[in-house]
Amino acid sequence: MNYPPLVQSVVTKLSRAELAGVSAHTLPIALERAARDSIVFDDLTERQIALLLLDRAGYPETMAELDLFLKPAAALSSVTLTTGEITEQHAITYIRWLVAFLIDPDLNVQKNARLLLRWLVTQYHAAIAAQPAMLDGYRRLVDDPNAVTKNAAFIVYTLGLCGVPEDYDYIIRLAEIVIEHDREHIGMVVDALYRLYPPALISALSYFLESSTAGSKQFAAGLHLLAQVAEIDDQAFWTTFYDDMDRIVAKVNDSAGTNSNVTRILDRVEKHLAFVGSDSP
Repeated sequence: MNYPPLVQSVVTKLSRAELAGVSAHTLPIALERAARDSIVFDDLTERQIALLLLDRAGYPETMAELDLFLKPAAALSSVTLTTGEITEQHAITYIRWLVAFLIDPDLNVQKNARLLLRWLVTQYHAAIAAQPAMLDGYRRLVDDPNAVTKNAAFIVYTLGLCGVPEDYDYIIRLAEIVIEHDREHIGMVVDALYRLYPPALISALSYFLESSTAGSKQFAAGLHLLAQVAEIDDQAFWTTFYDDMDRIVAKVNDSAGTNSNVTRILDRVEKHLAFVGSDSP
């Protein structure tokens, strides 16, 4: 819809005003709600337009509004998304809707859908996990080759933090895709496995590192995973899985040979093991 220049000016000013709940993402929703209310802007002053939009600016209540919310080129951030405005009920509803937006033809929509998904899972994983059937759409995306490359890490994160132990198989299938195509987000795989079921993280490392040969794609995937595991500072993790990690380190040492990158990873892991080992009776 075409709006008078004054309306566009007010929208621009409001989007820069740093008001809670008012942004480049919520203002399109305000305009749409004003149109539904048959508001005519032509004879209004700047102040009147601003008040009308502020009164209607808010987070999506329908899929159509979520589409408007995700379209702007501006990336969603913690400034845009606040738990004070987005409730648990919003989160549960958005999780169900976002499956479709992850494969939307509009790249801005895809990008912001991923950002919103990760934020919702981080903030509301307990509420989402209470309704595991709502994640079935993400499980179906695992089998869609056109959907998984860019979304793999985010699907893994969602299933890991909010899913059930049976989702481990999906996560393992997607982990290799993340490592090959989206290494920037490999930490999300570690977080997912660690939160889903800590032994699953050990199983994944064993799968990638102990059942493959050095130089293989699978072994390389395992090294990337191990590098992220080495950043875990939870002493209880290293105490619980001391023997497993010690075995994995020995396997990597035997297989990888002299490699400075591998050495740095193993040094970090061995420091964790030495620290918890020194506390053993």
